[in-house]
Amino acid sequence: MVQEPEPTLLTNHGVRPFSRPAFKTKTLIMIAIFIILAVHAQLIMTNSLSKYGQAKLSFAEGTVLPEDLDVFDLPPGFKEPSHMSSLDPNILISIGHEEIDAVHSRGLIHLGAWMFITDADGLVLLLQRGPQLVTCPNTWSLTGEHTARGEEPIETVKRGITEELGDDLLDDVVSIQNMTAYPQYFLIDWGTTEYGKRVDRQLTYIWHVQLGKKHKDLHLGLDDEVANHKWVDLETFKEQLEENIGGTKEIFCIPEELKYYADMVKLSNHTVELSNHTLDR
Repeated sequence: MVQEPEPTLLTNHGVRPFSRPAFKTKTLIMIAIFIILAVHAQLIMTNSLSKYGQAKLSFAEGTVLPEDLDVFDLPPGFKEPSHMSSLDPNILISIGHEEIDAVHSRGLIHLGAWMFITDADGLVLLLQRGPQLVTCPNTWSLTGEHTARGEEPIETVKRGITEELGDDLLDDVVSIQNMTAYPQYFLIDWGTTEYGKRVDRQLTYIWHVQLGKKHKDLHLGLDDEVANHKWVDLETFKEQLEENIGGTKEIFCIPEELKYYADMVKLSNHTVELSNHTLDR
């Protein structure tokens, strides 16, 4: 049997043999290069996702907070309001946006929300802050949330409920209303922590969120920042706050502020109503 000659490739310089093994080798090399490039691209994507995941973890730990917040300044010549005073947000001057850790370290004005969440029996939902949080670790407080960049205050409430308490709870909300005519200017100097100086200048909307079910019929999906939760009647809550004010053990995060706004809510026939000295807006 006569063996077929190898094919040749003509060039400007004459005849050059072009073998099948050489062709296969070049093909394999090209495939290998393609695979290497694909793996490299995957590694870059994985690394980016890993950094994002680390940022989310750091956010839960209270060290690196990835969200952007709108930040504001007061008009020239406008005296800074006292702590817990009402302030019309329309007077604020936008100065851009910053990540939340920079907002607190520099003491920039930003927006946020406190939520008195009550069930059908008028019981108030309290959350215990996780031990990893920078401010008030292990203490009890209300549901709270920072207003994200470009977000309307009412959307902050809805997102806060979803992120901290789970997607299902939003379906059980029957009413959301402001408890004060204007948001409240919070000015709290937390001092220097292990993560640096921390000052809160938050214009805080105080909300009452009423649920249509009893707490035993609700499903909560608490996030990693929440260590525990409980439902208490309003009078017991206020009594516990009164006992904690001036006490030696920190049970509630900023109990004086909580007590002040808790006094704006009253129970009547197992229904939470706003008292006369509060205004809707």
